[in-house]
Amino acid sequence: MMEPFSTPLIVASSSQLPATIAIILSLGVGGQWLANRLRIPGVLLLLTSGILVGPVFNIIDPVEDFGTETLFPVVSVAVGLLLYEGGLGLKLDRLNEGRSVILRLVTVGMLVTWLIGWGATAVLFDVSTSSAALIGAILVVSGPTVVIPLLHLARPREPTGSILRWEGIIIDPVGATLAIVVLDATLNDSDPAEAALQIGITLGAGAIAGIVVAALALTALYNHWVPDHLMNPAMLAAAIVAFAAANSIAPEAGLMATTMLGLVLANQRLVPNQEFTAFSEDVGHLILGTLFIVLGAMVDLDDLVSVLPRALILIAILIIVARPLAVWLSTIGSGMQRNDRQFLAWMAPRGIVAASVATVFSQTLIDEGAGEVPELVPVVFATVIVTVAVYGLSATWVARRTRVAKIEPNGIALVSNHRFAVDLADTLASQEIPVLVISTSTEVQRETFSRGLLAYERPIDSHDLDLTLDGVGIKQAILLTDDENLAALAAHHLTEHLGRANLYQVQPDADDDDFEIRGRQAFGSLTFQGLSSSARVGGFRIVEARDLGPEDMALFEIGDRQTATIVNGHPADDALVLAVTSDAELRRQASGRHS
Repeated sequence: MMEPFSTPLIVASSSQLPATIAIILSLGVGGQWLANRLRIPGVLLLLTSGILVGPVFNIIDPVEDFGTETLFPVVSVAVGLLLYEGGLGLKLDRLNEGRSVILRLVTVGMLVTWLIGWGATAVLFDVSTSSAALIGAILVVSGPTVVIPLLHLARPREPTGSILRWEGIIIDPVGATLAIVVLDATLNDSDPAEAALQIGITLGAGAIAGIVVAALALTALYNHWVPDHLMNPAMLAAAIVAFAAANSIAPEAGLMATTMLGLVLANQRLVPNQEFTAFSEDVGHLILGTLFIVLGAMVDLDDLVSVLPRALILIAILIIVARPLAVWLSTIGSGMQRNDRQFLAWMAPRGIVAASVATVFSQTLIDEGAGEVPELVPVVFATVIVTVAVYGLSATWVARRTRVAKIEPNGIALVSNHRFAVDLADTLASQEIPVLVISTSTEVQRETFSRGLLAYERPIDSHDLDLTLDGVGIKQAILLTDDENLAALAAHHLTEHLGRANLYQVQPDADDDDFEIRGRQAFGSLTFQGLSSSARVGGFRIVEARDLGPEDMALFEIGDRQTATIVNGHPADDALVLAVTSDAELRRQASGRHS
């Protein structure tokens, strides 16, 4: 009888390699989409999908399909690009508190985690002391690819959220450097002094390479030597150049180089960085999905099952002992509140860097003749899977339990340079709904403040916009304007923070053919001119839907918990609504233009 799944369902050949690539990309993007819909960590679905198409159903075999000489260097570069994208999100001006905590977490905390992981691995597994040290070193890294999505779910307050974000990004190159030094000591039997020197050389080479490439890139962009349509490809190439240059100086220094490159670009003021930041995020999602599928497909299930019982004990030690101790030592004298420290102690998932470094180092040990460490890859992968599951499924609950979670956003941002938007904001605020007026008009801003309402008075493209949206608790935004420039600018930056699904727009007038639709339809067939005219004639009022007159049009349904839902049809009869009142002629005009 033929054993199930004993032969590949897709034969690896150059002619079928495009099919393999298509499978990997489809699963990588699809897994992230499904995880977003289910509001669960995407890593779980990605790794599960990779294991299913790899060792379970034997559909793809990345090592055989791509070859080790191509696969492992590409994986390393891809990880470097992910750290570059993470570095672009590190804004120094947003970290007013917690800098000393971050420094201690990536130094003292890292050493504590390494020593405990090293000792536990040596006791639980039949491996040499050097191999246990290597596994412990790899397990210190966390990573933005798993930390940042969990922060989006849990929504911790500041500075806790920023501390975790910074730690997750910086710990990757620092932890990878520690791992490469331990690997070098394993292969060459170097002494501690040489190891410490190697750490300094690796981190220093990476930092210098990142700063130099950043300076060259900024010079080219500032002087407009790079045309706009080549800016994003040029910056992607710059990240790869920084990675390769640093690696040529010291092994694995490229991770520090790409992180430093992103950090410098994020905090400079010479050129706007929004465009290549958005592009890098898009590329990052593609790389992330691809890597997890590929690495999941390389897992040996028999090895994973054989180490799982002992690996679970190791993971429990890391979660219950190592992380709380590391956080306690790193927050002594910091002034952080107890519940913030508790949440920090319950957030240390392992991610793509740990998985990729384990895979690459396992092959390096074999290539250098040091002998295979069969526990290395399965133990690290088990740690990635279990920690992501534990932290991912509990992060939101723990954030609420420790009372560090921000309130669930339910507010509305109104983008307009017209005074009727202030009237609308005032009516929404009367129902205790968080509302923010975003305007470039000084007159509208003054009118908003005079009524005790919130207005965003800084440039829309400034870095403070997302902080303000978070602070007010904004969930949706509505473009209430006929100004093409204002609509374009606001839509670009609001979608970055709120997502396209939460951006709405009042429909342009029928004769305004050049006005682009940038958001979802708001208020049914009512046009901008119809809304502004109705607001001037009749104004806004709160009324039960059953009491709406023929000259009223419902704009929002008011919920029980200070929520407002945009109405695009007929509200329920028992609903409380915010309506605009106009005369019959104006109402017929608004309806006639769209009949």
